[in-house]
Amino acid sequence: MHIVLISAIIVNILSVIMLLIGLFYNFKQPKIKAVYGYLITGCMLLYILTLIVALIYGVFRKHYLYSSILFLCVISPFIIGKLVEYETLKKYTLVQIICYVVSLITLLLNFE
Repeated sequence: MHIVLISAIIVNILSVIMLLIGLFYNFKQPKIKAVYGYLITGCMLLYILTLIVALIYGVFRKHYLYSSILFLCVISPFIIGKLVEYETLKKYTLVQIICYVVSLITLLLNFE
């Protein structure tokens, strides 16, 4: 099970890096922007899948507080995606990065 948790931590770190790239880099070429969109989609899907597996593992180990925090982090992209508009994209990207960091800290604290 440690393999799943370590992969969840690695995917979480990669997702934070991908979001930070999108936050600070101004894409001028559409091809690069499209590739970035595919990469961010892949990172988010892997993030959600690995966090769900880590969440289930936490429930079985009776870490309900940590599991509920991970659940909130799993549903956060959907909530933020419903609220975001083009004008507020940078703000919500920052909020998403904070959610990813919270889930990373939870993973590091919870699972030894």
